[in-house]
Amino acid sequence: MSENTQWYQVKQNHNLGYKMMFFVLKAFPAVFMRFLAFPIGFFYWAFGRSARRISKDYLLKVGMTLLDDAENPSAVKLPHSTFKHISSFALNLVENVQSWAGKFSFEDVNWQNDDVHDLVANINAGKGTVIVISHLGNAQMMKGLASMGESGTERKMNITTISDAKISSGFNALLNEINPDSSFNLVNSNDIGPETILLLQERLEQGGVVVIAGDRVSAHTDRNIEIDFLGEKARFPYGVFLLIALLNAPTYFVNGLRQKDFSLHPKYDMFVKKNPLDFDCPRKEREARIVQTAENYVDNLEVLTKIHPYQWYNFFDFWAIIE
Repeated sequence: MSENTQWYQVKQNHNLGYKMMFFVLKAFPAVFMRFLAFPIGFFYWAFGRSARRISKDYLLKVGMTLLDDAENPSAVKLPHSTFKHISSFALNLVENVQSWAGKFSFEDVNWQNDDVHDLVANINAGKGTVIVISHLGNAQMMKGLASMGESGTERKMNITTISDAKISSGFNALLNEINPDSSFNLVNSNDIGPETILLLQERLEQGGVVVIAGDRVSAHTDRNIEIDFLGEKARFPYGVFLLIALLNAPTYFVNGLRQKDFSLHPKYDMFVKKNPLDFDCPRKEREARIVQTAENYVDNLEVLTKIHPYQWYNFFDFWAIIE
């Protein structure tokens, strides 16, 4: 594996593991499967040399950023354990299955006093909404809860997820097998064009929710935005933020994070940050607002990453700037 490996070059087929966890979850309490996450994490850690290297580099970046920000650097508790980082990822896999199998309680979610009230009001009013997630924390949790009417809203959310179908089609098929009643639609990120934009706008007009990750660059375009993240330039996908501009719907950055990195009975903090910009502007101003939206997203991501560094699940060369 090259030093500049990107996420789409990394084999990400966890479907067999997900399917095994689902069957275990049907037969045993959820806490039993959470115990299993630690030997699974140890296996990934012991045999995943590349993952250990990338984890180590990432944790060093977080540590240096925390020290630079601290008024008293000697009091900073630095994240350093690649084993904890990879074990946290194994717990995240378990949580994904819990979310979609209906064994996750909405009562375990602690909403922050942030823009969640605005988000819920939007959805209750039947307004279309764009949610930008990341691979910090549990990206599947809210989609799983929402698909079962457990989102805390008065309306069941009709969700359209935009992702690379080549990477995620097997996983999405498994999710539909786990929860066939889910209101879950997939749009291939590689096929976004005028017809797709019209389809997404139609779903938004019907009060739907469009979900897309903002921290994965595309394998099919070289157009990205370089933004400072944890002390170094990193690439973020221009296409995601261009799509936000074209859809011009209320947009929120949403992250679900465990309050404690490791717990057999976890509670989750849900963070909702509304993008303050809209795109009701002259065309010449649109480009600046696209870049500013991306920077707003990254600023929010960095704040949360420094709070829960072990819950960052991008195990590839995220900071590699490929010329």
